Amino acid sequence: MGKKRISQLHYDQENDRITFDGDGLHCGQCLEVLVCNGLIDDKPEWVATRIEYGEDWYLEGLLGYQVSGLFARM
Repeated sequence: MGKKRISQLHYDQENDRITFDGDGLHCGQCLEVLVCNGLIDDKPEWVATRIEYGEDWYLEGLLGYQVSGLFARM
């Protein structure tokens, strides 16, 4: 297993895609995102999830988080 890359997620309006390090992500793609979920003294932690699309892009199991701007690793 290679070393995971860390990058900030961005929304590419032209292609209607969330990008990671310049590459467009696809529905069902797995990644980890850095979030404060309030479970461990509100310290940031890496959480495994996958990206999906409904009415907008979202992270499975992390409803309420704005996807664009989060740090992710893959």
